[in-house]
Amino acid sequence: MLDYIKMRSNMNIHKLILISFLLLLSGCPGYFPGSQLYKPLPKWERQFFEKAKFDIYPNDVRESPETYEKNLVVWPGIIKSITIDAENGSQIARFTIEHHYFDWIEDHGLQREKYFLSPRGEGLFALAWHVDTQEDKLFIQQFAVDDMIIAYGYPSMIKDDLIGFYPTQNIRPIKPKWYRTDVLDYGRLGEPMKSLMVP
Repeated sequence: MLDYIKMRSNMNIHKLILISFLLLLSGCPGYFPGSQLYKPLPKWERQFFEKAKFDIYPNDVRESPETYEKNLVVWPGIIKSITIDAENGSQIARFTIEHHYFDWIEDHGLQREKYFLSPRGEGLFALAWHVDTQEDKLFIQQFAVDDMIIAYGYPSMIKDDLIGFYPTQNIRPIKPKWYRTDVLDYGRLGEPMKSLMVP
């Protein structure tokens, strides 16, 4: 799957360079254009990134939950809510996330933003994270509503069309200044991509 993403990255470099120049003209700061495959955090994230399946999407799970419940998946999205609840003597952070398509490309172009999520996706999903230690609390404090999130887990719970990760394996926040949803429009990996930028 990673080989396919790399191939797609090479196919889209010319489009990302064009978009970088358009963003520069709009006044966004940045660097010399270039793109690369998404880089997971080496200490905490890479082990999950290397094992996760990229070609299982929320609607696949809604159609056949039992088929995918033992598959580790990675889904990108935008955090819509975070609550802290008490349960059986533990504190649990609960996230509601709006799924967005992501081409798994980092664009180090002439703009500040590095991640160009599609404005489209496949609905909401949820996850939970235990907050029992001071280290857990400091970790969860990194996350906020409107952050982009990269979430790894097993899609094992369905309720009212909302998929829940159980268990959640890893989560990574990306602050709003590093992503946009109004630059590229695309769907699942392999589907056509178009620019939303008007020259």
